[in-house]
Amino acid sequence: MEQMEIDKILEMGVQLSAERNYNELLSKIIDCAMEITKCDGGTLYLYEEDCLNFSVMKTKSLGINSKNMDEVSYPPVKMDPKNVCACCAIRRTLLNIENVYECEDFDFSGPREYDKLTKYHTQSMLVFPLLNHEGNLVGVVQLINAMDSAGEVIPFDKSYEMVLRSLGSQAAITVSNMKYVSEIENLMMSITQVFTDAIDTRIPYNYYHSRNVYFYVENFIEYINSEYEKGNTEYHVKFENINEMLMAALMHDIGKLVIPNSVINKNTRLGEKFSCVLERFDYMIALYHIDYLKGRLDKDSWINLKNYLYDAKIRIEDINRKADLNDEDIEFVKELASKIYINSNGMNIKLINLDELECLTIKYGNLTKDEREIICSHVEYTKRYLSKMNFGKRYPHIIKWAGDHHERLDGSGYPLGLKGDEICFESRVLSVVDVFEALTSSDRPYKKSMVDNKAIEVLKDMGKNGKLDNDVIDLFERSLQADSFKTKLYRQGT
Repeated sequence: MEQMEIDKILEMGVQLSAERNYNELLSKIIDCAMEITKCDGGTLYLYEEDCLNFSVMKTKSLGINSKNMDEVSYPPVKMDPKNVCACCAIRRTLLNIENVYECEDFDFSGPREYDKLTKYHTQSMLVFPLLNHEGNLVGVVQLINAMDSAGEVIPFDKSYEMVLRSLGSQAAITVSNMKYVSEIENLMMSITQVFTDAIDTRIPYNYYHSRNVYFYVENFIEYINSEYEKGNTEYHVKFENINEMLMAALMHDIGKLVIPNSVINKNTRLGEKFSCVLERFDYMIALYHIDYLKGRLDKDSWINLKNYLYDAKIRIEDINRKADLNDEDIEFVKELASKIYINSNGMNIKLINLDELECLTIKYGNLTKDEREIICSHVEYTKRYLSKMNFGKRYPHIIKWAGDHHERLDGSGYPLGLKGDEICFESRVLSVVDVFEALTSSDRPYKKSMVDNKAIEVLKDMGKNGKLDNDVIDLFERSLQADSFKTKLYRQGT
């Protein structure tokens, strides 16, 4: 073997070790084996569930180059020693056959039938196992029709057998390592999903939020990367960062685990205080009734006070649930807060105390300033908890991506008030998706859900006001309209 060939083989080994895409790795294994032996065709089988399953098939002369056999319905190869690939797998040994039509050691009815259908002629064949460092079978490679310099079919040179055994071992180790990494990533993803379920279970009205954000981000990334490959955008998410991005999407609200239920589940202005306020109305009505019965109030005054309190109680119930308050609502609440009953012992009883007054005069939404600060603190807790997880070099960006999803380009976000380029692309994506999902969610009792088009308009307004990235919003809108968008959204009752 010449030095040039040796260098080429070593280079192939480096390529296999460096590959991070699983399907591309499998394809490269076949490419390397075919290039070493100068053959016309090759098939890679993976050993799974006591069968050999088609994974990659290539035949130069027929123009076949299938990297993903999931799309082709080939039955698995059973572990029957009469089948040459199965025999290779069972014996864990390389088999070199000069002419399959003259060989009686194996059942070659399959290749012969294939030849009839395709007008191909299978002649020489070399089959070798992929054995990892633990001696476990990972798969089998079947090579067909070695070619000489004139393009004529010849037997496979025996001098390549040791090289192919080495290639098979190196390929098997790389495949095994990639599977181990995939298993660890799947384990981390499943643990992440458990955290997500724990978060969302605590927030009944927000139960599907994190999972919906995950599915939106998953499809958005797929769309962005497809547009990047077409040259339609400069934005993309690197292949090795996709799982990290999805985990950040799932865990972006992990800090909500420590937010008090009284705040996180508050869906009206008064929240848990509401029943106390209603009881106080009834209590004050009862006190005035006693005053009337004891002659401290005349009948007309008693009736007027009772009717006033009954009407006020009904209006407070409405104000407590309203999305937005007008000035008249706020003045009415302040008037009620000024109502004081003085009992016979000179004790003052307020109809509405200062804490309740603050809640009932929130103009927009249902959270007080302090409650909003508590809610906002979930991002700091998200960063704190994620920093305690050892993501290592595999996922170095999760903390930043998840922790910055409430930052805004104009510096008005939280917790750090980052501006412009201080907010990375991945966090900008999470920001847009997070807002969109919240706007379109159908399971929030304190607001009506928006249709997608209306929510996009809100996002665009935020973009015009310098809060969200206009380019990301534009890409996201296009991704929603794309035929390839297949987001599996969770909604209440589905």
